[in-house]
Amino acid sequence: MVSPRIATLVSLAALPAIGYYTLVDEQIVAVSLVNILIIAAALFIAFGPLSDDVDHSHDHA
Repeated sequence: MVSPRIATLVSLAALPAIGYYTLVDEQIVAVSLVNILIIAAALFIAFGPLSDDVDHSHDHA
């Protein structure tokens, strides 16, 4: 099974097509390029491993 983090990186395969349309078609397509980068970065961070710096135990006694 593919991890969500790897799937997020694979989603960046849309970048060459969007880049091509940015150069050939209207410049507003550049907004799509920025949106793809923002979404991919957010998903990559969201599905990343948690840091082990914080103690998540529930022993308060």
